[in-house]
Amino acid sequence: MRTDVPANQLLANRQQAIQAGFLIDVSLDAQKLGLTFPVTVTKPLWEIGIAPTESISDEEKAQRLRDVLMAFRLRIASQATLSPLIDFPAMLSMPPGEVPQPVPLFALIQPDEQNRATATLLLPNEVSATIIPMN
Repeated sequence: MRTDVPANQLLANRQQAIQAGFLIDVSLDAQKLGLTFPVTVTKPLWEIGIAPTESISDEEKAQRLRDVLMAFRLRIASQATLSPLIDFPAMLSMPPGEVPQPVPLFALIQPDEQNRATATLLLPNEVSATIIPMN
């Protein structure tokens, strides 16, 4: 995560990513579960974990999203302090299987322009570690 980018630029990039379809804003669903900050999911997480087929009903999508959001909420409730990257398991049936399995997911926590938290939920293969030399 780059720390040299101003918060207002991160917000603009986040809004642009939502408008471009790279992120899906699920904040209203998150609010129903008690999360008080904006939450998005990445397009790959949406397409693989929430809506893996076109034939999936809206009700099933809502249930799958609720399961992911609840897993995230329970994970942050168990944390004494929050780090910028949080791992959490969620029970999902991933293609081609039908039986729900624990799937490791991540949440990237970033500030908005008023220094309030925003969260982006993503798949493990969307997370990359950056090592910066100290010398």
